[in-house]
Amino acid sequence: MILSYIAACFSLVGILLNIKKNPLCWFCFMGSDTLWLYYFVSTKQFAPMFTHIVFLFVNFYGMYTWSKARNKPT
Repeated sequence: MILSYIAACFSLVGILLNIKKNPLCWFCFMGSDTLWLYYFVSTKQFAPMFTHIVFLFVNFYGMYTWSKARNKPT
């Protein structure tokens, strides 16, 4: 149960960092999704488990595109 609260806190911090356009938000979202994934695996909830696997891939893609856009010369 405490794991879900920690995952929710990671999500909220990620949202706040995302509002400020800070790239560290992706690491918070990855941490949150990893914790949720562990939680759903341990409680045998398969639909949200697969959803958070997709979210992890989306986080890596988002981090890649943000880093690519930041390194582009203006």
